[in-house]
Amino acid sequence: MCDWEEFMFVCSHSVLRLKSHCHFARNDPNHQCFGVKILRNSWYQDGQLCDDCLAVGLRLHNGVIWDPQGHQMMQH
Repeated sequence: MCDWEEFMFVCSHSVLRLKSHCHFARNDPNHQCFGVKILRNSWYQDGQLCDDCLAVGLRLHNGVIWDPQGHQMMQH
């Protein structure tokens, strides 16, 4: 059972990242885990947009998400 962490962003997206491999995945040549994924922590990233939103040009200013043309997308 591999351990995972979840990072939740103000844009309502979340990202799962591997925290540690289980014994079986560490010994597997491709690090494959066939067991249950255990979510160890969930971290709210206050005041942060995810990498995908930043890549398309969204910006956070005073708790409001703005698109590249200056239109308000949503309020945090």
